[in-house]
Amino acid sequence: MWCCCRKGMNKMSKYSLNIAMEYGETLRAFSDKSEAEDYFISYKDALLNRLKEISIQTSAFFPDYTIESLKKIEKWYFDLYEKQSFDKAGLTQEEFESMMSVYWGEVIIKNNEDAKWAVTEYPFSQNKYEFLVNKGLCSVSVVDKFHDLYNKQGNKRRNLLFREYNRYFAR
Repeated sequence: MWCCCRKGMNKMSKYSLNIAMEYGETLRAFSDKSEAEDYFISYKDALLNRLKEISIQTSAFFPDYTIESLKKIEKWYFDLYEKQSFDKAGLTQEEFESMMSVYWGEVIIKNNEDAKWAVTEYPFSQNKYEFLVNKGLCSVSVVDKFHDLYNKQGNKRRNLLFREYNRYFAR
């Protein structure tokens, strides 16, 4: 999970470089930036449309793209996780986590006029691209940002999406 508020990134230890290189290996490869942009925009749109469809069917959550809705989607996630009922909503846990990650990014875009989606080539791997939310000097990768959310340390209150929003974008 690459996250970089590029302030103060002048030095990188060998350990950090190795982690950056390993992360780069996990990214999708594309022949050029245009192909990556087409893929990621389609990916985002498909996930957000699917989230909307599932939300309508289940009435468990309404994607209104407010900052407060981040708490609600995370509550829905944990309800499904605890009951192991993702399949009843018509998807897998991993699919839900991907939808949640992209929804988080879209909330940022809709609530920050200077935030935007960005596709950039990863600096440590050729032809590998990241899908980011960018605001000023801060860029955060959204693809699978909340993978295995149930297992994240420091999330006893189950409001990590809301706190991550505030950490990076509520300034």
